[in-house]
Amino acid sequence: MFSATLVRTIAVVCPLVALGISAEGLAQGSYTAFVQTTDFSGEWAEINHGVGPYSTPLQGDYTGLPLNGAARMRADSHDPADWSIPELQCRPHPGPFNWFYGGGAHITKEVDPASRELVAYHMQFLRSQDRAIYLDGRPHPPEWAPHTWEGFSTARFDGLMLVVTTTHLKESYLRSNGVMFSDKSRVTEYLTVDGDLLTITAILEDPVYLEEPYIRSVTYRREPYKELQYFPCTVSVENVAPGVPHFLPGKNPYLNEFAEKLGLPLDAARGGAETTYPEYRKTLKTAKPSK
Repeated sequence: MFSATLVRTIAVVCPLVALGISAEGLAQGSYTAFVQTTDFSGEWAEINHGVGPYSTPLQGDYTGLPLNGAARMRADSHDPADWSIPELQCRPHPGPFNWFYGGGAHITKEVDPASRELVAYHMQFLRSQDRAIYLDGRPHPPEWAPHTWEGFSTARFDGLMLVVTTTHLKESYLRSNGVMFSDKSRVTEYLTVDGDLLTITAILEDPVYLEEPYIRSVTYRREPYKELQYFPCTVSVENVAPGVPHFLPGKNPYLNEFAEKLGLPLDAARGGAETTYPEYRKTLKTAKPSK
C-alpha cells in the first residue's frame, strides 16, 4: 500500500518526467513554464527612413508600383482637394498599411484567462481603429461578409516569425496621391523581431488594380518610454467646394510635374510591373527625361 507521502511525490515527479525535466534541473531552478516564442506587444516607433515619401507623394508619382491600366486611370483622376470632403476627412488609414504612414504602433496581447493561450494581438496606430489579429484558428468569413477599414486578420507562427493574412478590407488608398487598392485585395504580412527592432514585410495581392503582387517593408524600434497618442479627428466644413473634386480622363494638368522635377522619363514615373525590376535600368539609359 502506498503511503500518502509517496503518492504526493509521484504526483509531482511524473509530470516533470513527462516534460523532460530532471530533478537536478528542478533543484537548480532551470525549469521554466514558458514556451519559446516571440512577443510583439509593446510600444513601437517607426524608423523614419523606412517610411519615406509615401505619406505625401507628388501627383503622378507611381514609381515602384506594379499598377495596371485601371489603377493608373483611377489615380490620374485624383484631385488632392478631395481630402477636404467631410466624409473623407476622418477616414482611417487602411489596416495593414498603417505601418507605412508614421505615428508609431501600440500592440497588446489578448490571452485566454484560463488556458493562458494567445488568442489575438490587437494593433493600434495613430489614425486607425483597433485591428485584431486572431491566432486561435478561427476561419476567415465568407466573401459576402462586411468589409472594414482594418479588414479581417488571422495569423500563425512560422518558427519565431508571425505570418498574418488579411482579407475583407474596404477599398482604400495605397498612396495618398490617388493610387488605390480594391476590396478584393489580400495582404500577407511577415513580422520578425531582432533585439529591439521589429521588421514588417507586407505583400499586397489585388486582382483589380495590380499586375503582380506589391511588396513593401519597414522597420520599427521598441520604445518603452512613449505611448501612442490619441487622435482626435474633427470634421471641418470650411473651404469645401460642392461636389467631389476630380479630373476627367486626360485632363489632369499635374501628372508630369513629378517626372519633370526629378528629370525622370515619364514612363518610369507611371509605374507598372516592368518598372519595378532591376532590368528596367537598361531602358532608363536610353529613355529621354521628361521636360
